[in-house]
Amino acid sequence: MLITIISAEHSLRSKWVREYFASKGDEVKMISVNTSSVHSFFAKIHFLKQLRKSLDALSPNLIYCDATIDFLMRELTVYKNKNNNVKLVFDVCDDFNVDQKYLNQADHIFCASESCRGHIHGAQVLYPTNGQSCLNTSPELSKEELFFCLIGNENIDMNFCVSFLRECSILKKCTLHILGDWKLKESFIQSVLSVGVNVVDHKELDSQSTRQEVYDQCHYSLNLMDFEGINSESLEYMCGQIPIINSIEGDLSQFCKLWDIGKNINKHNFKQVVSIICAEDVNAQLNRREHMRNLYKTYFTKDKFFETLDELGGSL
Repeated sequence: MLITIISAEHSLRSKWVREYFASKGDEVKMISVNTSSVHSFFAKIHFLKQLRKSLDALSPNLIYCDATIDFLMRELTVYKNKNNNVKLVFDVCDDFNVDQKYLNQADHIFCASESCRGHIHGAQVLYPTNGQSCLNTSPELSKEELFFCLIGNENIDMNFCVSFLRECSILKKCTLHILGDWKLKESFIQSVLSVGVNVVDHKELDSQSTRQEVYDQCHYSLNLMDFEGINSESLEYMCGQIPIINSIEGDLSQFCKLWDIGKNINKHNFKQVVSIICAEDVNAQLNRREHMRNLYKTYFTKDKFFETLDELGGSL
């Protein structure tokens, strides 16, 4: 089959979809959309003209489209109505606000979480993956000091992180390990230092094994950000088998409760959570690392991603 994948540039999700179809021997063509350059009416018209030419030339058997780009959904439903033999797959990721009337034209709909599926009629959950496998881990957790880990990005609720760490430092000596870079990182580091928490800035660690060495020193990761769904940082923490302090609602919050992989916190209960984690036994944290590993292997490996696509193999 000839598969055409249409997605936003730098979409990791489409990378694995492409690898899946290629592994089945299908010919795969990618069409990338620079979402920052198609905001204007004329830019969209120009892109759609080029898209029509490409689809007419390719005549794909199946189109797999990132449905978070709304004007593409309209165009592809028109294309499908004119080309009844083409199969159309929409992937809404974690976007709850997709127009259902266009989704209904698709042969299959994927979403990235159970919480999203509750809003999208007829969708099947295709959990994200980062393509990595869990490495062997040898955690060495201090009983006297709490070590936290944070992967930096622009969505971090930095004020909440500082408030949480300040409360922890009152009860126990604390150190924060930081990976990655983002615009306000230096200001954030100074704020963390000002509440009596040590900081180790690892900057960018490209090697998974090197990152695992950091995770093996830490009791918890901090997943405190303005985001919904399972983000790349969540996947990294799960693959690294490090429990989370989590403020994200939805599936991740449920996994914390059902799989005991960490603690859900908000601005009302975080002091209570701080008291618990500062007093708990190291064995409880070690058990959560095993739970995190099992959770990742159950839902988030590349093999599981491929298996979910395989379940629809006959109808695709």
